[in-house]
Amino acid sequence: MSGQKKRIACIILAAGMAVRFKSVKQLVKFERKSLVQRALDTANKSLADYVILIVGAHASEILSEINLGRAEVVLNKNFAKGQSTSVKCGISNLPDDCSGAIMMVADQPFLKTIYLDRMIRTFRRGKNAEAVVLSHYGEPRNPVLLPRRLFPKLLKLRGDVGARATIKNYDSVRLIEISDEKAFFDIDTKREASKLKSFERAK
Repeated sequence: MSGQKKRIACIILAAGMAVRFKSVKQLVKFERKSLVQRALDTANKSLADYVILIVGAHASEILSEINLGRAEVVLNKNFAKGQSTSVKCGISNLPDDCSGAIMMVADQPFLKTIYLDRMIRTFRRGKNAEAVVLSHYGEPRNPVLLPRRLFPKLLKLRGDVGARATIKNYDSVRLIEISDEKAFFDIDTKREASKLKSFERAK
């Protein structure tokens, strides 16, 4: 794609059953907005050319509660087999002109559009095969932006494994250091969700 803008998709993984949470985690509210809606808004405001929302468990309930904006929806019928199925679902539904894809989860309420845009700008300036990953003190975190070269590897993932696993032994990774650890705060349990209320009270 020499001389052309590299087109990027942002894939939001929101198909999980949230077994540890024991309810529809995607619809937990923070500052009057559900987690999945916050993720959608963050992605929709970004420089990403495409936004894809992957749903599975509780799909009807989630879709009835959100405003998609410019995002497209893809249903993952195999969601019970783990996060890898959502990753593969997203990659399989990308436009042909897509040079890279951001894999982002739907339960990081403090992730900002500016972080996604930094990833996209870095990817567009770099080599075609370079992966771009947010990090904290040098440790790779979510989300990750993976080049087309890694798409076949993503399609081979199995079980409850995310896209970040594909960069462990990859030789071309650019880390973007984010000093604010809160950006990576994610919610897996009711206890973690309760922390959101303390953040609201602190404002």
